[in-house]
Amino acid sequence: MMDYCGRDARGPQRGVSLACIAALTLAVFPAAGQQADSYNHPAADPSHDLTTKEFFKDVGGNFVGIFNVHNLGAFAGGAAAYGLSTIPEQDLEKHFARPDMWGVWGNPGRYIGNPIILFGAGGAMFAVSRKSDDRKFRSFTYALIQGSFVSAGVVQANKFAWQRLRPSGDDHFAFPSGHATDSFMVATIAADHYGWKAAIPGYALAAYVAATRMEERKHHLTDVVAGATIGYVIGKTITRRMRAAGKSKVTWNVYPSGKGAVGTVAWQLP
Repeated sequence: MMDYCGRDARGPQRGVSLACIAALTLAVFPAAGQQADSYNHPAADPSHDLTTKEFFKDVGGNFVGIFNVHNLGAFAGGAAAYGLSTIPEQDLEKHFARPDMWGVWGNPGRYIGNPIILFGAGGAMFAVSRKSDDRKFRSFTYALIQGSFVSAGVVQANKFAWQRLRPSGDDHFAFPSGHATDSFMVATIAADHYGWKAAIPGYALAAYVAATRMEERKHHLTDVVAGATIGYVIGKTITRRMRAAGKSKVTWNVYPSGKGAVGTVAWQLP
């Protein structure tokens, strides 16, 4: 039997499988991030005492910000990748049907991308950053903890809505992959704060995590592609709003019309 990369799927395929999956997963996303030049959000200001109200207001704003026109390109790219990933999906599932294909090489993925572990690590970094004067580090850790909250809400809502059976048959929470979502969210935030030096290892590690979720038969290929797209969009949304200091822009105009006037109001989310 031939796998989608054109190799014999019955032979040892650890390296080939990982390379092919990583290439497909990363095809939609940039290999390097655009490093943020400014950290205008109050959370980045060492002199600002962040309140609980401000924190959860940002969480709500980031949820809403996902549906911003700035994210249309990412959603379109993700939709295209999702469609393409349906082609090799069945062959990949047959390929990964053999138990424990990668042995110990696949084990780290279940921990690296675990949402609970990432939330704990992000929370600890956020607590440490509150004592730091480094605006970039403060902004980075705040974006991470915001991303964990937003990711949890989006992923769990979709899991319960779609009820997709896992390849292993364990339960109906396959879509989307939470591990892939959080891994790509962290990689995107890191890339936007620290540039290509963080982007390259970040996205490579995220692709590895996504691949291990298929190797363990926890997710279909389309689950991890959807998770990667969601994570990328969440990361971009948060960093974009932080650069804009989380503020919306409202503009209005009044034009004469006959004996009266016509007014327009535009509300632009960051």
